Amino acid sequence: MTDAKPTLDRRLSATSATMFGLSYMSPMVVIATLGAIAIKTGGAVALAYVVATAAMMLTAASYGYMAARNPKAGSAYTYASSVFGPIAGFAVGWALLLDYFFIPMVICLLTATGLSTLAPDVPFWIWVIAVAALSTIINTLGIKLTDQINLAIMAVQLVVVVALIYLCIKFALNTPQVGTLVSSRPLFNDATTLPLVMAGAAVACYSFLGFDAISTLSEETIDPRRNIPRAIMFATLLGGAIFLATAYFMMLVHPSLDYASVDGAAYEIVGQIGGETFKAVFTVVVIIAFFAAGLCAQASASRLLYVMGRDRILPSIGFAYIHPSFKTPAVNIVLVGLVMLGAARFDIATSTSFINFGAFTAFFAVNLCVVACVLRGEGRERPILAALAGIVGALFCGWLFFSLDRLAVELGLGWLTVGCLYLLFRTRILTRPLPRIAADL
Repeated sequence: MTDAKPTLDRRLSATSATMFGLSYMSPMVVIATLGAIAIKTGGAVALAYVVATAAMMLTAASYGYMAARNPKAGSAYTYASSVFGPIAGFAVGWALLLDYFFIPMVICLLTATGLSTLAPDVPFWIWVIAVAALSTIINTLGIKLTDQINLAIMAVQLVVVVALIYLCIKFALNTPQVGTLVSSRPLFNDATTLPLVMAGAAVACYSFLGFDAISTLSEETIDPRRNIPRAIMFATLLGGAIFLATAYFMMLVHPSLDYASVDGAAYEIVGQIGGETFKAVFTVVVIIAFFAAGLCAQASASRLLYVMGRDRILPSIGFAYIHPSFKTPAVNIVLVGLVMLGAARFDIATSTSFINFGAFTAFFAVNLCVVACVLRGEGRERPILAALAGIVGALFCGWLFFSLDRLAVELGLGWLTVGCLYLLFRTRILTRPLPRIAADL
């Protein structure tokens, strides 16, 4: 008699899964994009987030629909494989790997950059190694430890967000030039046009990439058919509400588009309403929030690699390994940790180009999966609404995909070319079929 093969540890609640996704999105990410969206929209930042939230809720609904139908940890890869077959699933999973490999790297880069501003005498590469190593150790030791640390950091983030909004309200009421909490300027003004708002919404959508990660926790969440769809919807809705409220009040107190630095626009406003002390505290919390987002991103990437290895799409040796004591895909976690070290060499523009291509490809595919399921008569309750959400979500994600810059498309197509070569090797020039995904758990 042989011992049972180690599996992922099912210990997360719906709340933990929700906070995991919210942490991946990071409530603080609005700080990084506020200035860019303000310039693109002519000040209508809040309206851009309204449009982005509505659009991403449709795709989140599609993810919830598919997660309830197939509660496995492979996210868009699993859904596309089950609906369209292993080759389509491989293509989607391969594209999604761009998202899951480069998001941890970008977040590691942002975290190390923030730490280097606090301690400029320490070489940047040391901060990169420290962030990647700490994240790898925590993730390897178990999903419960990752969950506990993430919940603690999320609580701190939410307190600071509430403090930020409170200071904005106080500043608005005490400043004669503002004097009100109700204004249309953060939503629209004389310069507002639909193309400008849509351009801003495209940037705002990048804030929502984290809800996909919740589906990678399906095999570690209690009652995943019920809790994963709920967590996806709650995280997307809560994240949208935080982004919208933060953007509205910050643009209320500073409607001007005159910034010393577009990238640092939000920090200027934070210093304006809270002084240098609050600005310093806020900066530290942003760094901690970035670390939490990277922690969640690394965990999600390792689960996607694990499922693709378990399904033998990737080599099962290594990729399908689960540590017998920690119940985590330790080899994959270390692999993603090593990729994170690339933060010392890559720049943000190149890395985000990879992320955008992979994310929008996956979003588009999941929406199509829902439509295909309904057309085949496999739909659950309210199939017409599900199909409508899938169609509109696919159209919006397709529009986002075609709005990508040339660098993103070139890098993404290059990555897909590598995937095609691997597929030809894996199938011996298509003479052998890819294995189908494992049966539902």
